[in-house]
Amino acid sequence: MSNYNYGDYEEVAPENINESHMPVLIAGDISGSMAGLPIQNVNKSINRFSSDVCKDSKAAARVDVAVIGFNDAPHIEQNWRPITEMNPVEFTAGGGTNISAALEKGVNMLRDRGHLYEDVGIDVKMPYLILITDGYGGDVTEIAEVIKQRTADRKMKLWVLAVKGYDKATVAQLTDGKRVFELVNEDGYDFTEFFDFMAVSVKAVSTSAPGQDTVNVKSNIGRDGSNCRVPDLDAWLND
Repeated sequence: MSNYNYGDYEEVAPENINESHMPVLIAGDISGSMAGLPIQNVNKSINRFSSDVCKDSKAAARVDVAVIGFNDAPHIEQNWRPITEMNPVEFTAGGGTNISAALEKGVNMLRDRGHLYEDVGIDVKMPYLILITDGYGGDVTEIAEVIKQRTADRKMKLWVLAVKGYDKATVAQLTDGKRVFELVNEDGYDFTEFFDFMAVSVKAVSTSAPGQDTVNVKSNIGRDGSNCRVPDLDAWLND
């Protein structure tokens, strides 16, 4: 299949169309509060994530990726492409935080990519939306309901890396307290362990047997020595 257009901002057609495909969309918070070491480590971790997935030839043939950055509004950093064609991410930080708009953009892009797969007869593995944020996102009521319904319909999973300063009420509303990770050392910005886990999960799901889109992935997150933990968001779920 040929490309629809060219450049990071244009969609690239899927390859290996006889294989099932897994779309993974990464939404990175590039607001001013992420400037310096946080945004540098986000760039480094995303680029390492793509490299790790590509080490598995079967996953590399099946995973498509898109990257958006968001501050006051979302923008496409790289549109859909096979993960083997992903270019290094080079986010720069500045501006405010609009989580709702970013997630709406991400959900729509996942939906559109899924429709493309259906049009050419590609079986779809569980789509992932990976959100990295440290901010307050405003009113997320509407997009939270959309995500909740699409999750219930097994059309996507939202994963959140919550960086120091994040709004627990917003994240709890978006996730029902599930698939959220935060750093143990809030003064540190080492996202390696989270993206290592995401790489393992993506490789496992994308290469799973037909009819399976959920697999059990062993993780050290939350164990002794881990730099990530699963936060208890129960107090914010019914706020």
